[in-house]
Amino acid sequence: MKRWIGVITLVLGIQSAYADTPVYQQLACRDDDPFVLCTQGCKDDDYNWKPRSPMQGTYTPVMPYCPWPSTGECCIGWVCFEPWTQTAFTAYFQYASICPRAHKEGQWEGQGKPEETPYDH
Repeated sequence: MKRWIGVITLVLGIQSAYADTPVYQQLACRDDDPFVLCTQGCKDDDYNWKPRSPMQGTYTPVMPYCPWPSTGECCIGWVCFEPWTQTAFTAYFQYASICPRAHKEGQWEGQGKPEETPYDH
């Protein structure tokens, strides 16, 4: 019985430690807008990947950039790709860790495009 009390205490202690872990972190692109990051990824020079399924954290590579997250040399045989920018690299790992935490995938309900509300970002 004492063993079960110890196990239950340990489990509850671990849960409370994780419950206090903050989810928020400053995003690398899209002016800290998680909806736009999770649905569109980065833009301009940092558009090296695009979201495929935000709930699963999967992406589609954008040509001519490396098919996997890499800021260094990226060659497959004789074919070489452009490396990702540091911002795109950081944003991808934020996307993969933050977007799957949503309970369900939402649709934009505001006026105008989400990347243009309240200003272009």
